[in-house]
Amino acid sequence: MNAKKYTLKGDAKSQAEAIHNTIAQMNGIKAVRVDSFANTVTVDYDDKKVSSSQIESKLKENNYI
Repeated sequence: MNAKKYTLKGDAKSQAEAIHNTIAQMNGIKAVRVDSFANTVTVDYDDKKVSSSQIESKLKENNYI
C-alpha cells in the first residue's frame, strides 16, 4: 500500500466531504484524509489497483488540484 499527499487549490474545509466521496469510490482506495489546516488531501491506496496518476487525474477532473 502507498500513500500520497496532494495540495488542494480550493478551501479544503468546505470541500472535504466532496473530495472524500470522489476519491473513496475509486477501486483500490484504502483511506482519504483531508487536512483543512494544511489544505491537503492524503490518499492511501493499493498501487496494484490504482495509480497515483489516476488519483491525481480524478482530483484535477473535479478541479480540486
